Amino acid sequence: MRDTLVIHYDEIALKGRNRSAFEDHLVRGVQNITSDLGPVAVQKIYGRMLVRAKEADLGVSRLAARIALLPGVRYVLEGCETSQDLDAIFGAVEVALPPQEALRTFGVRAKRGDKSYPLRSSEIERRVGAHVLERRQWDVDLTNPDFWVRIEVVNGRGLVCTTRHEGPGGLPTGASGRGIVLLSGGIDSPVAAWMMMTRGLRLSGLHFHSAPYTNQRSQEKVRDLARHLVRFQSRFELTMIPFADPIQQAIVTLAPQKYRVILYRRFMLRLAARAAAAAKASCVVTGEALGQVASQTVENMATVEATSSLPVLRPLVGMGKASIIDVARRIGTFDTSIEPHDDCCSYLMPRSPATRSNPDELDEVERVFDVTALVEETWANRKSEVLRLADLR
Repeated sequence: MRDTLVIHYDEIALKGRNRSAFEDHLVRGVQNITSDLGPVAVQKIYGRMLVRAKEADLGVSRLAARIALLPGVRYVLEGCETSQDLDAIFGAVEVALPPQEALRTFGVRAKRGDKSYPLRSSEIERRVGAHVLERRQWDVDLTNPDFWVRIEVVNGRGLVCTTRHEGPGGLPTGASGRGIVLLSGGIDSPVAAWMMMTRGLRLSGLHFHSAPYTNQRSQEKVRDLARHLVRFQSRFELTMIPFADPIQQAIVTLAPQKYRVILYRRFMLRLAARAAAAAKASCVVTGEALGQVASQTVENMATVEATSSLPVLRPLVGMGKASIIDVARRIGTFDTSIEPHDDCCSYLMPRSPATRSNPDELDEVERVFDVTALVEETWANRKSEVLRLADLR
């Protein structure tokens, strides 16, 4: 009977004396991301964690699928706990085996975390494999079998596992602090957000819209993307910034047309700094990729970043569009991202945007604005909401 989940991680194991702190972040992440399903008990053991539902009717498969979304998790195994005695392990394996006619091939993998155990991993595999062959007329396939039997001997116990759920790996949410992601309705920014979540950042989102000159669907689409992202950290704060008036109107009225998008982005980073202060965040995340559009040349990115008081992280900067799309499909944001929407930067887009600029040049252009007043007025009109995983079920 499967009643236990075994969580394996990878990078956390390399953290030396800080390992326990990273493990604690992962424990909290597991508890938070499963809170709407029911209470769970999480136990740290050597190199892994055990999770058990406190309520009997909470299925482990549902729990495992949820936990496998969590940054920091390498993979999750469904199984049961038994003693280290080989006969007890055999008994648990027999319970786990599907009917004879269900499958044709099987394989066995064993990990011996307890080095005092008298059998090496390879010997455990041979003995368990022989035991299965006595009860099923299946063939052995150690590459891609129909059914895996996984045995772990660790901390005085045996773990017999079958189903494996792959996780994203990386670091647990919150282990690297907090950040603000500039979340558009496109493909790139949700992927950038997910990538930085897997590096341990807990993110809040900031979206700039040009309502009433663009339709309401663009904002709803961003909420839909935020609902995807909340699956990875259980809570996601989203702030909507009205960008058309006064900022875009001032830029269109007073600045050279070719600099419009660069100016938009400079103001976005100023507002992101305000959002970061409110969220106690220490960095800004964007979905920029080098050379993808005119504003994403090296020169223009430097000009934009010159206005930021915080580090600007660009996890996609060296990726091509096809690779970004692959990740978007994998994390489930692609279909939402390709729905038609009005982007604030496409509103009043210049005919020939500048591909090169420098900070001094744009500082001079901005002399015609009361930058502080524009930022303060825009920030005052923001609207924030908190999306929780428990509310989406």
